[in-house]
Amino acid sequence: MANKHFDVVVIGGGPGGYVGAIRAAQLGYKTAIIERARLGGVCLNWGCIPSKALIANAELMEKLAEQEEWGISTGEVKFDWDKVIGRSRNVADKLNKGVEYLMKKNKIEFFNAHAKIVKAGPKVEIEVRDCKLNEEFTPSPVEVGKATETITADKVIVATGAVARDLPFAKFDGDKIWGAREAMYNNEKPDHLIVVGAGAIGMEFGYVYKNFGSKVTIIEMLDRLVPVEDEQVGKEMTKVYKKHGFDVKVKTGVMDIDTKGKGVKVTCAPMGKDGKPDASKKEVIEGDKVLLAIGVVGRFDGLFDESLGLETVNGHIKTDYVPLSADSPSDPKALDYKTNLPGIYAIGDVIGPPWLAHVAGEEAVLCVERFAFKEGKAKHDPIPMDYTVIPGCTYCHPQVGSVGYTEQALKAQGLKKGEDYEVGVFQNQALGKAIATRHTDGFVKIIRGLPRGEILGAHIMGDQATELIAELTLGRRLEATTEEIIATVHAHPTMHEAVHEAALASEGRVINS
Repeated sequence: MANKHFDVVVIGGGPGGYVGAIRAAQLGYKTAIIERARLGGVCLNWGCIPSKALIANAELMEKLAEQEEWGISTGEVKFDWDKVIGRSRNVADKLNKGVEYLMKKNKIEFFNAHAKIVKAGPKVEIEVRDCKLNEEFTPSPVEVGKATETITADKVIVATGAVARDLPFAKFDGDKIWGAREAMYNNEKPDHLIVVGAGAIGMEFGYVYKNFGSKVTIIEMLDRLVPVEDEQVGKEMTKVYKKHGFDVKVKTGVMDIDTKGKGVKVTCAPMGKDGKPDASKKEVIEGDKVLLAIGVVGRFDGLFDESLGLETVNGHIKTDYVPLSADSPSDPKALDYKTNLPGIYAIGDVIGPPWLAHVAGEEAVLCVERFAFKEGKAKHDPIPMDYTVIPGCTYCHPQVGSVGYTEQALKAQGLKKGEDYEVGVFQNQALGKAIATRHTDGFVKIIRGLPRGEILGAHIMGDQATELIAELTLGRRLEATTEEIIATVHAHPTMHEAVHEAALASEGRVINS
């Protein structure tokens, strides 16, 4: 028998879940949230936030390594690894307490437990179960205990996020084969870290460990680093990382990871024409630890009773949201984020890419406001999300920020440069602020449509790229043209001037290059 009934129950307390719970409470819904680990989710506790704390430390170490160029002499630079890691954990702990406060402030009941949905709507029935969780181990395995109570809800929003992928022949072990959690929280810095995968996680942790003195090898099966980004960005980043002393192996696949003995032995080989590593050219790389950074898959283990018949697709919960392919244009449309089960919705990483915290939060708000509008609790139907206007950010150095279409995506749609679109690129090495601050790696690239000049895509590599991309994200959202970017006065000297110059370059009238 159910003990409590709620209007809305959110399962998962990450950047999607807790934001959705707050918005539901603001609109007058009696709301509860169930999270089996700590509020804030992976992003706050083990991902986005504490990793940026580590990156801030790494940036300082990078500057100290170049002290002679700055005219500074400090003597030998030393660091306390425990304190470096401890600072990142303190940052996460502080923000976790902030989310707890927000739950209390908005009168949201918090269940620190495992949830199991045993019955779908009209009244969704949820068992609240005891559980033991190993948070420091990347798979975050859970032991689920007995049900302590059963609650019901008119609506349930699933926001349980994702879990890191491993390899069939190499599973996370918490010791020699790391995921992001082990990379963020460990007792000893490895002398040689081998990173498999050159997406955001691999690039960011590679940058951290390199600047704290580790040898870093990055293995990527595609032909460039940050392969989801514009090809020009990826190829330039590959050159920069090699210049800065990273051992970079692109077009290379991993065949085996041997953890016997003291360290690890990674067998890899160049990718063949058949899409598989060419075993005849294999080599063995020896290191101390391996970081697997090869993507994620939706996490909803033990959440649904099998008898309910939840529909899934490609390891994620299926809703009315369909992830964009790189080469497909899309007009924004109103989404409910409904699953096939009555009364149950899903948002965030658990429903598929883009696997980004800021997307999860916005989806949660849209989901709540959409059903609230239908029920007369919200004043208007929310503006649908345009998934072609989602900023992507990678916080290594140089940083990467992007929005909209890549040039290769436009080509895949059959568009031609000079006929359907034009490109403007401005290199940071010609920018006064970049020269003054020793941040000349990188560029701003703007792709404008023809004949109107609307911003189709923008790709930034360099210092403050993750901040600079906001201007172009807003520009694309408002259907601004490069002429309007040009007519907007940009302060001097700033990194923002590179955006202005790239817009000028797209029209063939760049000034400072």
